[in-house]
Amino acid sequence: MSSVSSRLRTLLSRKKTGVGMWLCSMLVLMALLLAACGGGSTQGSKHSILNIGAHVGGDFTKALSPYNPTANEGIKGMVYETLFYFNKIDGSSKPWLAESYKWSDDSKQLTFTLRDGVKWNDGKDFSADDVVFTFNMLKQYKAADSSGLWAGGYLDSVSSSDSKTVTITFKKAYPPLLWYIAGQTFIVPKHIFESAGDPTTYANENPVGTGPYKLKKFSAQLLIYDKNPSYWQADKVKVDELDYPSVKDNTTLQLKLAKGEIDWGSFFAPDLDSTFVAKDPAHNHYWMTPTDVFGLYLNLTKAPFNDVAVRQAISAALDRGQLSKQAESGYVEPASTTGLILPNNKDFLDPAYANAQTTANKDKAIQLLQNAGYKKGSDGNFTDKSGKAMSFDLTVVSGWTDWEQMCQVIKQNLKDIGINVNINAIQDTAYFDARNNGKYEMLIGGLFGGPTPYYLYNTHLNSANLSPNGFNWEKWNDKETDKLLNDYASTTDPAKQKEAIMGLQKIFAEKLPVVPLVNAAAWYEYSSKNFTGWPDKNNPYAVGAAYSAPDNLIVVLNLTPAA
Repeated sequence: MSSVSSRLRTLLSRKKTGVGMWLCSMLVLMALLLAACGGGSTQGSKHSILNIGAHVGGDFTKALSPYNPTANEGIKGMVYETLFYFNKIDGSSKPWLAESYKWSDDSKQLTFTLRDGVKWNDGKDFSADDVVFTFNMLKQYKAADSSGLWAGGYLDSVSSSDSKTVTITFKKAYPPLLWYIAGQTFIVPKHIFESAGDPTTYANENPVGTGPYKLKKFSAQLLIYDKNPSYWQADKVKVDELDYPSVKDNTTLQLKLAKGEIDWGSFFAPDLDSTFVAKDPAHNHYWMTPTDVFGLYLNLTKAPFNDVAVRQAISAALDRGQLSKQAESGYVEPASTTGLILPNNKDFLDPAYANAQTTANKDKAIQLLQNAGYKKGSDGNFTDKSGKAMSFDLTVVSGWTDWEQMCQVIKQNLKDIGINVNINAIQDTAYFDARNNGKYEMLIGGLFGGPTPYYLYNTHLNSANLSPNGFNWEKWNDKETDKLLNDYASTTDPAKQKEAIMGLQKIFAEKLPVVPLVNAAAWYEYSSKNFTGWPDKNNPYAVGAAYSAPDNLIVVLNLTPAA
């Protein structure tokens, strides 16, 4: 407007020389004002920016590789894509970078036909070479193989017969691996990563992906992604820019959401009905669907957590109903001690565990410890078998307020039976390091679900998935567990698979490799004021959480700027 203002001042300062000159001046003035005010409209709709609140825990640390364990928000999904998309809510799937797949008759070979017309965002063609390279990269760098595809002894080879055909050969039939292979493996460009070394530590300063967005800016406070003009389905990308601000804690993010500074939130906030929905009922919404489980991880490499009686006592002491109400505002149900995500997995539930304990049983917890030889002193506190007071650090992410509340409940529940807890609240990067490398005593963490209970059990209990390479953070190593996981995966017979799940839930409920706390909802708040097309309970086309990849990609491609 500065150029228009100067021209306006010039026009008004000129001496009138008659009606004709005056009319001429007014016409010029109107033209200038119309040009200034209407230029954006002639170019089309305004530049749309989706503000996403998915990062809580302070400043961003640069982690731009999809195989970095702490990859920055948006890298998975928005920049890097998978071969297929699987909806964990209803079990449906969509072709993505691959247009189809086919199993051999003996289920030992899985062949993908790739989609035509896909390019990397640097303009180079996407091909079978990239897919083959990605899987072989996971073989070479075990830390990147978080699903244990190679470490578990499942894969024999990955090869291509032409630029559009990829064949994965298994050492034995293992149909459940389809989800990990096609839905959880993010394909990277060979021409970039072949000289990168370890993908878990590679800086990847200029991420080159097939996804709908490119990284525009990285700072400790903000990530910005712009549209990728060469995206293979560019006509579906209606959001021009994605902005991810860094936020120190849930409370700060909740304030931003309430003020309308965030369009899409993925965090825990108490009393959303009054603090968010009530401020704009027509546009402000939330939808929490259980997809995972929150658990208390006990480091099984350290005494006394390697004693099942201690784990059972800790579990018996916990009031899961209180955890749900006090820590999660009642958004989620107390977790089943089986580790099953209910009601999603109700068809797999053993009736013997249908009424699993959700309230604290202090007397049972104390009796379990005493029967196992632990002594309770005159001060009311237990000592371990070496005579040392039972006092443990409980690690949690500082600023994750629901988890911090869980810690307070757990601390009090265990104090009631004579075990002391010190809460160790640390930054998210330090937490991930402690979790992945076993540098903790007790820790709050997630148990990640999938299309069936097998995926949670396999991800967190399979000895092939021991951390730091996998998600077996508690270090559970049990031959019976591995056998049951293998039994499930070696058949496509639903009855035999259910039998294996029955055995696995018995182990989980009675041996407690991880102590289940409450169901974990996909935290998801959204405003339809600026964008429409969000998933909800009536249209659950994807998990709504912005941190869930590749669901985040599916959500953005369904959004349209509001009129």
